[in-house]
Parts: sequence; C-alpha cells; structure tokens
Amino acid sequence: MSEGGRGQIPAVASDERTTVIGRPRLLSGVLGLELVWLVLATASVVFLAAHLGADADDFPADPVARRFLLLGLPPVAVLLGLALIGARQAVDRRVTPPLGRLDPKRRVALWVAAAANLAVALSILTSLYHAHMTWIVVGLLMAAGLSVVAWACLRTARR
Repeated sequence: MSEGGRGQIPAVASDERTTVIGRPRLLSGVLGLELVWLVLATASVVFLAAHLGADADDFPADPVARRFLLLGLPPVAVLLGLALIGARQAVDRRVTPPLGRLDPKRRVALWVAAAANLAVALSILTSLYHAHMTWIVVGLLMAAGLSVVAWACLRTARR
C-alpha cells in the first residue's frame, strides 16, 4: 500500500510526533502528582481533625466541622482519586492507540478531574482577596496551572 493509504497511519515528522506524544505524557504525569497531593492532603486533614484538641487555633474546634471532615472527606477523596486514576488511564490510552474512542467511564473521569481542578482554582482565586502580593502571585500561578490542566482534560475528553 502507498503511504497514507487505507489502514496505515500517515508519516509524521519526528518533532511533531514528539510534541503530540509529549503533551499527553505531561498531562498524565500532572494527574499522577495531583493524585499524590490528594492522598497527602486528605491524610493530613483527617489526622488533624482526629487528633487536635478543641483548643486548636488553626483548625476548626467545632465538633460538627470535625465530624464532617472525618466522615465526609475520605469518601470524596476516594471518588476524586478514582476519577484521577481514570483520567490518567484515558490520557495514556490516547497516546497508545490515538485513533480509538474513549469509553464513557474514562470520559466521565476526565470531566470530573477537570471539574475538580476548576473548583480548586476558583477556591484559590476567591481566597486571594486578603493575601499579600507574594501570595497573590503564587495563587494566580497555581490557579492558572490548574486551569490549564482542566482545559487539557476537557480537550482530551472531547476527542
């Protein structure tokens, strides 16, 4: 068969192929780092909620808030973790057979990962109103990075 014929993938320049494959691998790595961050943050918050006394200044002393953190946060973290794992699998699947379509579960995982990233970016942006200039810059950079990851997840889900 000739190049570009039916059943063959057309030839791609090596620089273009590296760019096409490099972006999904970068997104997959970022989603993996987000999963690690989610596990560490959840473990830290649950530990603090369980072990700090009622006189703690930096953590909620309200028993209702503590109960919510102890009982509500782990299931939400598990769901977000599963979504991040599914999103990472979807991105990896996009690299190996680039012509195949994603199954609905992985597509939903990408949408949930994008929504979670946007929610964190919005919460960062809403908390910057009383911050010092250094923290405003850091917060804006973090929100921009999370927005780029959300956009990449949505773009991958739509393909």
